[in-house]
Amino acid sequence: MWFDPEPGKPNSLAPGKRCLMNVCPVIGEKGARRFALGASGGRKIMPAVGQIASFILDYGMTMQEAVEAPRIDASGGDTIVADERLTGLVTEALKARWPLATARRTPFPFAFACPAGVMREGEINSGTTETFSPWGDGVAEPDTVPAQP
Repeated sequence: MWFDPEPGKPNSLAPGKRCLMNVCPVIGEKGARRFALGASGGRKIMPAVGQIASFILDYGMTMQEAVEAPRIDASGGDTIVADERLTGLVTEALKARWPLATARRTPFPFAFACPAGVMREGEINSGTTETFSPWGDGVAEPDTVPAQP
């Protein structure tokens, strides 16, 4: 949907032309934790990546916890979109300042960006993608490595 089928336009396909790609890659480190993440999702990318990075750095969440946590999206117009799992003080504070809509996280359509990330904590590597993405997959490195024969 990002490419224009008509030749000669800014988002037209052409030989040797770079693809249009917005993922907002982020690399972070705090103590023994290092992570990298990004997302697909157009304007929704920056709010998602910023919130996920904050969940990891400020609240000590794992990558999986951070990706699964309810988020808000403030990328389009005057209305803020909040994950329907957010309630109480959070939604009341948002409603006091902006028009608010809620959305369910579903495989389609995506109400929020579709993040993916990897983390190294000490000697453990892990990675995850948007939980509701049918194309996503996550892995965790085992705590112990089997003995070699």
